[in-house]
Amino acid sequence: MDFHVQLIDDQRHPERRRQSRDDHWQYFDDHADRFIARGATRSDDNEQFLSSVLFVAFPDWEAVRRFIGNEPNNLNGVYKEVNITRWGNPLGKLQRDFVREDGDVFWYIRGTGKPGMNDRRNELLPAHNEYFAPYDENHFIVRGAMLDEAGEIWRGSANLIKLPDRAAVTAFLEDEPFYRNGLYESVLVERYNFGGRPGQRT
Repeated sequence: MDFHVQLIDDQRHPERRRQSRDDHWQYFDDHADRFIARGATRSDDNEQFLSSVLFVAFPDWEAVRRFIGNEPNNLNGVYKEVNITRWGNPLGKLQRDFVREDGDVFWYIRGTGKPGMNDRRNELLPAHNEYFAPYDENHFIVRGAMLDEAGEIWRGSANLIKLPDRAAVTAFLEDEPFYRNGLYESVLVERYNFGGRPGQRT
C-alpha cells in the first residue's frame, strides 16, 4: 500500500528539528526502501520549516502508523499534527530518479476534496490526466490521489512538482480540471525541498 504523510511543524519549538536531525536522518536511512519521496515544506523565502512531507510504501495501516510513531522528529515534539492518507502513484516514479538542476524550485500541492465528489472526479479523470500529461516527465516528481482507508474513494490529491514560482503554480492550477470544476474544499501550496543529508539523493 502507498501512503502520503504530512507532519505539520509546531512553530513554538523550531529548535527541535535541529536537536533530532541526525537521528531523523539515520531512521530514514534505515527505512530507505519504503520511500517514494521525502522532504520538507518551507515558507516561500525558504527560511521557515512548515512541515515534513512523505510518500511511502508499507504493507498496511498498522505498519505505517508504527513507522510514523517511532520517527525521531515526531518523538521529539517537532510536529503538532500528523496526517496519514492512502495514496495512489499512477506514474510509478521515485523521487531519487528525478533529474535536478541548480536553480530548480519545487512545490507541494495538496488539494482536499469536497465530500461526495468521487463520481465527479471519475468523470473528469481523463481530462485531468490529459492536462497533466505534458508535465509528467520533467515537472512532476510524484503525483497521485489521496484515498479513503480502503483505497477506494477519492479524497483529494497530493503532488510534488517543479515550477519556477508561486505565480506559475497559480496559473497551473487555474486550468486544471479538478480545480476548475470546484472539486476541492481547499488547496495547500508550499515550497518543497528534497529531504536527506546534504548531497544525498532520496
